[in-house]
Amino acid sequence: MGVRGRIVAIEGASGAGKSTLVRTGAREFGWVALPEAFDRLDPHPPLTYRTTGELRRIERTLLAEEMRRFRDAERSRRQGRTVVADTGFLGPITYTAGLETLGIAPTTLRPELARLLRASARPAAWGVPDLIVFLEVGERTRRARARRDAERHPPGLDRRHARVSAFERRFYRTLLRKVPGVRIRFVRARSSPRALARRLDAVIRALPDRPPIPPPRLPDLLRHLDREVARFAERGRRRTPATVKNRTRPRTPPR
Repeated sequence: MGVRGRIVAIEGASGAGKSTLVRTGAREFGWVALPEAFDRLDPHPPLTYRTTGELRRIERTLLAEEMRRFRDAERSRRQGRTVVADTGFLGPITYTAGLETLGIAPTTLRPELARLLRASARPAAWGVPDLIVFLEVGERTRRARARRDAERHPPGLDRRHARVSAFERRFYRTLLRKVPGVRIRFVRARSSPRALARRLDAVIRALPDRPPIPPPRLPDLLRHLDREVARFAERGRRRTPATVKNRTRPRTPPR
């Protein structure tokens, strides 16, 4: 029997250092670097929209690429290789959920994406990596890193990224980490990318060949996300900032 490969997803806020970590690990330890869906598309889809229909087309395009992306990752895993993905494979749905809690995305869009995913993907363990690594970084450090790469982290979107990232962090920390079969590590990203990649490579090599519990099925993951959206939305209704209501401004960027 050949060596079993791994799929690892690096999550974290915009500016946490995900892309740098993946590139460093690929160079230093031979990981198969899997860029995020947006970076794989040529041409890149527009990240601004004027109507709900335009936002829907953007997110459907990104979700379709996520499905291709996971198939590519599985192919490399079957070859015994370690695949490290810059963000996980449910990004369009979790990010849309975050926008929904801010009142920016319509409440109908996330369920529509979920239906599309259920119809197009294998229900068993779709999108679940062998390990999720969530990079945690102080807000001052995150902002400084984002400013150094303004093209990938537009300053005008920084506040929105931070607020959506707060939702995603809550989803991973309070719900997903408790789901049997999901392995998550929260890592303080204070050291250099090379040192961080070295630590992560050691963790990957120590993973057992077979997980003690099978990963959850896609419908179960989506139900957990539904639950967290409901909780977050209820908290938001109790204390919603007035600025969230500014949806009529043209070319509102979704991410």
